[in-house]
Amino acid sequence: MRAKLYRVRGQSTLKGKAQFIDLDLEFEGQRAFVVWDCISVGAFKLKARVEIDPKLLRAEPGRQCDFVYNGELVLPRPENN
Repeated sequence: MRAKLYRVRGQSTLKGKAQFIDLDLEFEGQRAFVVWDCISVGAFKLKARVEIDPKLLRAEPGRQCDFVYNGELVLPRPENN
């Protein structure tokens, strides 16, 4: 069974400039995750997910996304891994 795919929009700061980013969003029960990266390895799909506070999601179905996230989203940087 496939989970329904949602899109979430958040705001990010890159080099001192604010920009909007759109990410995939998944739910597991009461928990919410943004999908930061995804790769296929043979028949398997590996996902790098970051858990977010679902209370900070606001439904926005008319803005080219399903939700807007009003919290701080700290994504890992490849150079730090």
